Amino acid sequence: MDISNKGDLKEFLLTLEKKSYPMKPCSEDELTKLKHFSPTKTLPSNYLDFMSKFGNGAEFLTGTHYTMKYILELKEWAVELLEENSFSKKLTDNQFVFMMHQGYMFWFFNLDEGDNPSVYLYDESLYLTEFKKVSDTLSEYLISLYD
Repeated sequence: MDISNKGDLKEFLLTLEKKSYPMKPCSEDELTKLKHFSPTKTLPSNYLDFMSKFGNGAEFLTGTHYTMKYILELKEWAVELLEENSFSKKLTDNQFVFMMHQGYMFWFFNLDEGDNPSVYLYDESLYLTEFKKVSDTLSEYLISLYD
């Protein structure tokens, strides 16, 4: 992917659109549901931009649950995974699970870190004692999934 600024999610999405990459966007109603998922928390604009284009599917994310079909269940599944593995750390109300892969790993961000938060991972195969920071920004993380 030829993108001059690897951290610019809007530019990345625009480039994919120009190249006619198959995108299954969220509907306006679905985006509204996401925007109002909590009366006190706001989702990052970069996350909403991504979901506006790929919220119902992207070929490069096959096998990963992140779409509108699953998004509201992901945190519950993540909590269950942590409990099954007796992981000492817990997810808080400030953490939003936005992606899960094959039921053994998930990614989340903190809702109080602005529009481009850091991304953290839990992977039961890594024997972690802490959540692992995998990217300084959500935009870099999402772009890296395509690369």
